[in-house]
Amino acid sequence: MLSCGVVSGQAWSGNGEGSSRFSVIIPDSMSLSASNLVSFIQQQYHTPKTQLQAAYSWITRHIRYNSDSTYFLNRNLDHDTRIAVTLRRRKGVCENYADLFADLATRIGFTAYVVYGYPLGISMRTNTGHAWCAVNVDDAWWLFDPTWDATQPGNLRYFMVSPEIFIQSHMPFDPLWQLLERPVNFGNNNAGKKNIFHYRDSVKVFLQLDSLQQCLAIERRMRNAGANNQLIRLWQGYNRMNIAIIAGEQDMQLYNAAVGYLNEATDIFNSFVHYRNERFRPYKTDAVLKQMLVPAGKLITEANEKLDRIGLLVENFQYDTEGIRRQLNVLKSRIEEQSEFINYYLAAATAEREKLWYK
Repeated sequence: MLSCGVVSGQAWSGNGEGSSRFSVIIPDSMSLSASNLVSFIQQQYHTPKTQLQAAYSWITRHIRYNSDSTYFLNRNLDHDTRIAVTLRRRKGVCENYADLFADLATRIGFTAYVVYGYPLGISMRTNTGHAWCAVNVDDAWWLFDPTWDATQPGNLRYFMVSPEIFIQSHMPFDPLWQLLERPVNFGNNNAGKKNIFHYRDSVKVFLQLDSLQQCLAIERRMRNAGANNQLIRLWQGYNRMNIAIIAGEQDMQLYNAAVGYLNEATDIFNSFVHYRNERFRPYKTDAVLKQMLVPAGKLITEANEKLDRIGLLVENFQYDTEGIRRQLNVLKSRIEEQSEFINYYLAAATAEREKLWYK
């Protein structure tokens, strides 16, 4: 049975001054996967808010901080694998805590996001970053740091903290995730003279973007905010690397698609040439004959459009787009020659068409 120190459905205060820590007991068989873990919690607690606190409390009590996870896990692993490994090993670093809590919160039904930044007050000569969570509860954003609550005994000090309080100890790399109407700068000084920042609308838009668009948006905001210490510049470099990686993967997909279209167009062209060599037998109507090469022309257009998009974000050193363009141009010229023959053939009287094969 799940036992806790708070009656099911009881409200709590998450104002950064400490809230009650659940004593959550979940059978091992139900805590090896995120879906089973949430399912068990939802059976015991009847409101999403108490389910969220139960999940948070379980993490802070049952996941042990261990820096060897820095080497065991890395962000190249897919999300589900990272969550599964954290649950299996029952230990991790701040990123593992934040990933797991955001995953459980999402499964419960909340909108959650892992925020990266650094604790205020640490030496900027170190390369120590940090990760925590933002969760939307009742149409308001709150901040959570399961790592710090796991490593410090007592009540939950970093559960459901308002952005105004959280910014006193946590500085996100992306200014958006300060979740403040008047963001502070990277020097931790209030920017009270700035206009109101409608972060709620910006967050909604941001979360609808794909991974590349999100990285580009982060880059713009960090550049505008001014990276003025080593740790921020390191993260900015990491984000730019992600842009290059994602853009490179997209370039690969675009190149492969262009090659695929070229091959399809070539097959269509070769089939037509074979049909012409058979003197257009078996018989096809004029309407069908006129359309035989049209798909190949469309594929060539689509292939060139794919090639035009390669290298727009990062310079292309890998793919021979000009070589593919040359092949497309040669094929296009041959298609145009055959299209002229089709038009000439169709314009001829039926009695005259057979003579065309002997010219």
